[in-house]
Amino acid sequence: MAEVEVLNISEGEVGFSDEIIKLGAEELLDCIQCAKCAAACPMVLAGFEFFNKRIIQSILIGQKEILLDDNSIWACQACNRCTEVCPRKVEPFAVVMAMRRSAIREFALPTLAIEGLKSLYDVGHAVYFANAGENRKKVGLPEKPPTTANNPQALKELRILMNKSVLSSLGIIPMDAGLSDVTCCEV
Repeated sequence: MAEVEVLNISEGEVGFSDEIIKLGAEELLDCIQCAKCAAACPMVLAGFEFFNKRIIQSILIGQKEILLDDNSIWACQACNRCTEVCPRKVEPFAVVMAMRRSAIREFALPTLAIEGLKSLYDVGHAVYFANAGENRKKVGLPEKPPTTANNPQALKELRILMNKSVLSSLGIIPMDAGLSDVTCCEV
């Protein structure tokens, strides 16, 4: 028989649901835990412990540390099915995004997310294959894709935006002294 973990809800973080509401989950308290969002969620099928319904439930009882220690909030694929089926218009996807904002503030990001953000800052792509040029040429594509990675101006603008975000103050991406005084309009 599997062990059951007993949670003491009196140990939950008071005010956590208020924090998540302020971060964009305005309708959080309207959730009636009907599980329609869970029935539509690919995360449930994939076996993640915390999917939209459980994330909402955990927020409501103040389980901040448990949620921050779990990578489930980063597994949401933004399909928005949960929001489409919610009878109370809670917008479970907005709750997941608010929880992500909270995690970023607490610097509770998975290693792959941090690496992806650094790569986005460095080369303009979260996932970048440095040696893909030859393979692209073999199939008739330009060596570099027509994206930020091949557009110095766009990469500079992206870096400016990232430097003005919470990512730089948290140390996730480097502060670029050469860009800090420039606005997007001057680029």
